[in-house]
Amino acid sequence: MNRRRKSAASKSRTRAQSNVVGVALLLGIGVVAIGLLTASVGGLVDAQLGAADASATADGFASIRDSVLAGSNTTHAVRVTDGDVSRVDRTVRILPEDGANRTYSADGYVVERGSHSVRFVCGAVVRGSRNNSYLVTPTPISLTDDAVFLTLPVVEPNATDGFALGSASGVRVETEREVTDLPSDAYRVAIESERPSAWERTFEEQGFEVSRIDFDGDGVPSVVATLPADRTLTLARYDYALEVARG
Repeated sequence: MNRRRKSAASKSRTRAQSNVVGVALLLGIGVVAIGLLTASVGGLVDAQLGAADASATADGFASIRDSVLAGSNTTHAVRVTDGDVSRVDRTVRILPEDGANRTYSADGYVVERGSHSVRFVCGAVVRGSRNNSYLVTPTPISLTDDAVFLTLPVVEPNATDGFALGSASGVRVETEREVTDLPSDAYRVAIESERPSAWERTFEEQGFEVSRIDFDGDGVPSVVATLPADRTLTLARYDYALEVARG
């Protein structure tokens, strides 16, 4: 009789322990699942915020570009509060078949946040990663039947080297314009860029022959667009500076 009672009690304790272990496992699985869900939602929110900031940055750079090409001195509100604007060294080259080559230190500005990148360099705004990028604005090259027009924003030496977006309330653009007319020739224009595929694709859509050359061996290639022959080239150079307003 005692053995039966002990056996029954032992089975009861075993079932109770099993239930406790089962509940603990379920709770553990639930906690892990909630943690994974939270991490997933957090990652999704971060990605959405990053994409939204990239869109706002692209719009901001496009507005700055428009101000530069209009030759206006205007202030633009900063609508992105996370990330840094940094200055990059970039070169634009005009390569005629017969005349002398011309080289310009155009430079530009870049904002990167995680996988999102936006840059205003060499007269256009480019958005996207190294392997998946595109031009947000038109290229700086346009054509007529007998002429080529190149708009070239050039960052002034005394312009800001960069700033934190969260510390700026606005960005003021100051611009000076100079126009140079070059004689009829067969011109090539080389744009140095870390996003060459975006430039190549857009130049090809314009009907230009395209090649890629690293002129100075620094690892940043230039996309070379071969323009139709026997055309004059009008270069509109815009020397501009960004000044950061705070508070």
